[in-house]
Amino acid sequence: MSLAIESLEDCPLFEYTAEQKTYEIGGVKIGGRPGKIPTVLINSIFYSKDKLVKDASKGEIDKKATEEILSMLADMTEKTGIPTMLDVVASTSNAIEKYLEYLIDTTDFPLLIDGSDSPEINAAGIRFAKETGCLDRVILNSLTPDTKDSVYEVIRETGLKNALLLTFNTESMISATKRVEVADALIKKTLNAGISNIMIDTGVLDLPSLGIACKTQHMLKNKYGYPVGNGAHNAISTWKGLVPKFGKQAKKPAIVGSSLMPVSLGADFVLIGPAKNAPIIYPSVAMIDVALSGILIEERIRPEKPHPRYLIG
Repeated sequence: MSLAIESLEDCPLFEYTAEQKTYEIGGVKIGGRPGKIPTVLINSIFYSKDKLVKDASKGEIDKKATEEILSMLADMTEKTGIPTMLDVVASTSNAIEKYLEYLIDTTDFPLLIDGSDSPEINAAGIRFAKETGCLDRVILNSLTPDTKDSVYEVIRETGLKNALLLTFNTESMISATKRVEVADALIKKTLNAGISNIMIDTGVLDLPSLGIACKTQHMLKNKYGYPVGNGAHNAISTWKGLVPKFGKQAKKPAIVGSSLMPVSLGADFVLIGPAKNAPIIYPSVAMIDVALSGILIEERIRPEKPHPRYLIG
């Protein structure tokens, strides 16, 4: 005997208990019900061994090559409707200031300040954004269970409103429930510091943790409604058997596949790693966004323009 589904309420998909929060940061909307607002893709730039960087300590870059990357990302966003953010990685305080100064002048993308957990570098980036009047356009990446109190003091001092929380530590490595517990404590501390626009990175280290991270993002979206996502590309960078067993040709599909998994399961953003991979990732994520928008048709909900639904056909 089969059980008939009487209505949409009998088979909810991407229905959450909490009201879903949507922010606008630097002109980019993020968050909400899957399918309604395009997935935001966060590209890493000036990371360790990035060929765009000439001197990592001084923040010296190849400006011509960087302009080509930024132009490519703008083109990807225009063609697909997928918004772009930049994860600006720096190894010194001087470098983060130089990078931000350059990017503020040459692009409109929202910028993540990524000092690789260095309180000094992150503080320098936040203060520079405050001094240049661009605080509303930057996002701190990230606040973790190990973040020093000095960083929270800088947040209060400057009035920063945007931050990415990394809800991951050694105790929560194999448990989605524990990652939610980490998030509970981090969210409380972050709100007390004055952050109002919270984004949550559920943490990926390897292939198994990608599944745990995606489960966690669903649990947190249901509990709090904050925009969620993760750095899915880390699952590929730590996959030691990929190239030896399947060849170099298997790497690009794996990179794309890793980014599609969190999007298919409701992520609001994905940290996709090096910006050079954007051309193979943006069209695929746009495809998923169009498919997800179809889920809302029966509720007579249509995404606002620009959205991949109106652009990639």
